[in-house]
Amino acid sequence: MNIGFWNFYNFYNKNRMLSDSSSVVGEELAYFIVQLTKQLRQLGHHVATIDMQDPESFDKIFFLDYPTKFNSRFRKLVRRRHPELHLILIEPPIIRPDNYDVRKHRPFKTVLTWKKDLCVSDPQKYRLYHIPNRVRSGNFSTIPFSQRKLCTVINSFMVSVRANELYSERVRAIRWFEAHAPKDFDLIGTEWDKPLFSGRLSALNLGIRFAYRRVTWLNRLKTRRFPSHIGPNRKPKHLTLHDYRFCIAYENSIELDYISEKIFDSFFSGCVPIYLGAPNILDSIPKDTFIDKRGFATYDEVYRYISRLSENEYNRYLNNIDSFLKSPGLQPFTVEGFIQTFISNYFDPLHNQPSDSIPS
Repeated sequence: MNIGFWNFYNFYNKNRMLSDSSSVVGEELAYFIVQLTKQLRQLGHHVATIDMQDPESFDKIFFLDYPTKFNSRFRKLVRRRHPELHLILIEPPIIRPDNYDVRKHRPFKTVLTWKKDLCVSDPQKYRLYHIPNRVRSGNFSTIPFSQRKLCTVINSFMVSVRANELYSERVRAIRWFEAHAPKDFDLIGTEWDKPLFSGRLSALNLGIRFAYRRVTWLNRLKTRRFPSHIGPNRKPKHLTLHDYRFCIAYENSIELDYISEKIFDSFFSGCVPIYLGAPNILDSIPKDTFIDKRGFATYDEVYRYISRLSENEYNRYLNNIDSFLKSPGLQPFTVEGFIQTFISNYFDPLHNQPSDSIPS
């Protein structure tokens, strides 16, 4: 079978996302597609991005995030009524609100999504998956508890005025540590020293961030905002996290069911996450594996708790994390779990029927 893919972010096309897991916006964000491609080819399928040949020659086409009507290939496929167009929703509403306009889903035979309410509303069209994570076993930090710095944030700077955004809450946490516990905190990431728009123009910031990372001369633009910022991450994130006991791992927004790589990055590094994001996080991840920010009214309370936690109490968190990573509960959030879900939905003749219940 001839299988086609297309990514909304053009950086990934021309077959790049099929073999190169690197990204200009995050660490190894295409890893799951690289592994899926290997599996599909082992099953005898031909796999390519749809800019490598006539799009109509593909038997099935999967769009990663809604391509928009500005995409000429998509318009042509819709106009020709290609029978096997499928959509995989990855970016959350805070980044791509148009992803979740159900009217835009009409041209697609199925939509693979992390939103359980869509799957409940129409289980034939909407299929459930979880954002996949690369499992890094055996990577717990060997740095002694006493030698690890207390806390970090490893994220890119972003500004948004959209509902439920958590970018501003991340900044509030950073500002608190800068003012009250600067020696216990490091800020790591990109764009923290770069100008971004606020207010209505903040919708342009995603494109501006891409520009900073791809246009060399733009890096001369600097506005030092955050004294805790020690620069971009120079090594794999899980290795950087080895140096810290805690990581503020907030999602970009509050979305029911949306659990991204942020909490798992800490888990795989043996670093305890301080989490804020999916309101129903406890449906999927045990409460004793992370620190739930919702349990603290202020950052003074957060700091008092984490700074006074004994080594034995801290190790209990790590033991609980280790138990979860070895449990069946992790499987849906792995790349292997995603591949199994994808194959069963689209290449297993015994499947292709809606389930009576939506899995967790």
